[in-house]
Amino acid sequence: MTGKITKIDSKGYGFISSKELPFTRIFFHWTYLLQDTLKFPELKTGMKVEFEPKEVDGKGTRAIKVKVIQ
Repeated sequence: MTGKITKIDSKGYGFISSKELPFTRIFFHWTYLLQDTLKFPELKTGMKVEFEPKEVDGKGTRAIKVKVIQ
């Protein structure tokens, strides 16, 4: 799945929006970044990413295996 980073927080998390999951802010934690992509401090709002959505009981959709794409 693809999307764009909509928010980055210095505490190590952010949010992604995707046309494939409309009206959903998808949470991700820095530990879900793949090793072969940018490091968390290098991420910026508006960057395009690939990720896998994962449903977490009581918390909604989370993005795992997050990777920045050009």
